[in-house]
Amino acid sequence: MSDIAIKADCLSKHYRLGAASRQHNTLRDHLMHRLRGLTRWGGGRQESNPSFWALKDISFEVKRGEVLGIVGHNGAGKSTLLKILSRITQPTTGTADIYGRVSSLLEVGTGFHSELSGRENIYLNAAMLDMRREEVRRKFDEIVAFSGVEAFIDTPVKRYSSGMYVRLAFAVAAHLEPEILIVDEVLAVGDASFQQKCLGKMEEVSRSGRTVLIVSHNMTVIEGLCERAILLEKGRVAKIGNTHEVVEGYADAIRGLAGTEIEARHDREGLGEILLTRIEVMDTQRHPVAAAITGRDVVIRMYYRCAAGKEFLNCRVSISVNGRKAQDLFVLSTDIVDPKPLTLRGEGYVDFIVPELPLTGGAYFFQSYIESNGHAQDWIKNVAPFSVLDADYYGTGKLCPPGWEANGVLVRYRWEAGETGSTAALPIRARAS
Repeated sequence: MSDIAIKADCLSKHYRLGAASRQHNTLRDHLMHRLRGLTRWGGGRQESNPSFWALKDISFEVKRGEVLGIVGHNGAGKSTLLKILSRITQPTTGTADIYGRVSSLLEVGTGFHSELSGRENIYLNAAMLDMRREEVRRKFDEIVAFSGVEAFIDTPVKRYSSGMYVRLAFAVAAHLEPEILIVDEVLAVGDASFQQKCLGKMEEVSRSGRTVLIVSHNMTVIEGLCERAILLEKGRVAKIGNTHEVVEGYADAIRGLAGTEIEARHDREGLGEILLTRIEVMDTQRHPVAAAITGRDVVIRMYYRCAAGKEFLNCRVSISVNGRKAQDLFVLSTDIVDPKPLTLRGEGYVDFIVPELPLTGGAYFFQSYIESNGHAQDWIKNVAPFSVLDADYYGTGKLCPPGWEANGVLVRYRWEAGETGSTAALPIRARAS
């Protein structure tokens, strides 16, 4: 029996945007189509259908019992790759051979039927994995207990919250003993305790000799679970091998992306009626600085531009500071410390004043987010670099004990010492002989 669980050979996936054929069922349809063609730039020139390769010539092997991480920026092709491996979509060219039954958690409730209850969906997913009912009965109580939806197990899942949905979906995917488990950003949903349960379960699955493929933006998770990883960039394999080396390559890619001018970023998400145009780091006198200084007050200014003639109510402007491997360190948001409604119009800026910057020296990155009335307007990950210079934060000339490397967030603290036992002499008691 081969020790290979997954073998991908020159996998490619091509998408054509707006490729649905135009149907001109009436004279009116035909005339409207011709009129649109005449009003486009270039006169009557036909608009070509835009297309792109989501994946291009991807080749790799995964051994049985291996835990492989897949990392990369949004749009790098990670989810497309997992969908091909899960048989949800077909490759345009190339092959993907899977040796064993696969359980996938790619999106919230993948494989669930909304009209069926949680109980019925458990048995449906098991049937799709060609499992016998006796096998499911043995696992049923464990699945339900892990998901925490005992009270709603006979309720149609369309009435579940997103948290309940994903808890049950992960419990089903992980407990039905697939030979290959494929997980896409499961830790992006759910509370901290559930995320820890997921990590523990994936470690248990990997120790049992089953194969795991996991996509995550959390490099701590990738480094903790995986011995090997793949870095995807623009649909191609940029690096494959030792997890630490791949994660370092991902950090380098983040640095390169963050150096791109904000106006030139095409990976932003949202409606686009309010756009981030610039970020500046300033001192308290509002003078731009090349780098912030540990322990000094700093101002982070976000410039925005709104669609002409429009006013936007109930806005939220946020910016987070991320470490070099894209891990969130802290977030600043207009709705947290001062929840009064924010209205945006025209062009302007929002200043975030951070007293005594609690970061060690090093390279960091910003992630920006703007919304109005609950709708994302402009969301850009790793939007700009942020440099910090070390300074004497504690006033002692030290940041951490010898041999330790300070990295990330600093906190103000104090310490005390005490003794747990009494030093007083114990009484001597007479005992009966």
